Amino acid sequence: MGTILELRDVKRYFGIRSGGWVGGGVEKPLKAVDGASFSIASGSSFGVAGESGSGKSTMGKLILRLDRPTGGAIEFEGRDIGKLDAQGDAWYRTRVQAVFQDASGSLDPRMRISAIVAEPLEIHARTGPNRLTKIEIREKVEDMLAQVALPERVMHDFPHELSGGQKQRVAIARAMILEPTMLVLDEPVSALDVSIRAQVLNLLSDFQDRYGLTYLMISHDLATLGHVSSQLAVMYLGRIVEIGDTEEIYERPLHPYTKALFRAMPLPDPDRVKSAPSLRGEIGSALDLPKGCRFCPRCDEAMPVCSAVDPELVDVGAGRQVACHLIGGPQLTKATHQRGSNE
Repeated sequence: MGTILELRDVKRYFGIRSGGWVGGGVEKPLKAVDGASFSIASGSSFGVAGESGSGKSTMGKLILRLDRPTGGAIEFEGRDIGKLDAQGDAWYRTRVQAVFQDASGSLDPRMRISAIVAEPLEIHARTGPNRLTKIEIREKVEDMLAQVALPERVMHDFPHELSGGQKQRVAIARAMILEPTMLVLDEPVSALDVSIRAQVLNLLSDFQDRYGLTYLMISHDLATLGHVSSQLAVMYLGRIVEIGDTEEIYERPLHPYTKALFRAMPLPDPDRVKSAPSLRGEIGSALDLPKGCRFCPRCDEAMPVCSAVDPELVDVGAGRQVACHLIGGPQLTKATHQRGSNE
């Protein structure tokens, strides 16, 4: 499989002015995304995990061209999306679509479901080189609603007449109607009941198998990401702190933050005993970053160097990278390996 999406040292800073009056104070950079680099193979599922405030949703917006990076480059199918003209932008928006967390907020309450799902076709297919008639558009809408297991009658409904799970299926149908090659999924099931989550995830899995889709899924829920992603990146305060094969990270997380996230996961095991406390305190502010490692103030394994030097991502083999001073060069130190195997 070739690479479909690549991020190289992507940054997104926001200028925030301190002070209580307009135009006053000193402007400081809020580093929402601070040097993210990774690539996604075509037809694979890539997960991004982290707490609220880690920068994962901002990164999703950069990939969707809903915002522009302060620095770095994002390439899709070999093209720098920051340099696309109007024609290139139209091409990109037919290739990359999004499904967001709040389906209710992303569906126009004044439009019937048929119009909502048809809207991307109305914008692209009726003005582009491959124009469709109204009858052809209606047939495509009916077919897509059937593929997301919604009855034909919902075409005449408004969003408020549907359940949460049905609304999310409509959002997926709208995203899929243009036959994209990649979907960006930002917390796509977190607002749904547990039983409905499984149905939606299975639907996404079926679509991927059927169409060879590539997924970028953003979530704070490690259980969800473990179910759908083959590669996983863990973010903390704008930085990727661990990245690699999802199964490998689940079996042996290396970064203290990744370990804490797994310890905090709810598991249906009454006999389970946590080996250590879960995350203490709250995630810091991207406007006032601590010196050294950004996770240091919450880390139970912090050393003196951690509060002085910000660690870089280092390769630990098999395509896995970790940003932690506990990691010694290209291989794990014996002590670190022992800690990981005992947890």
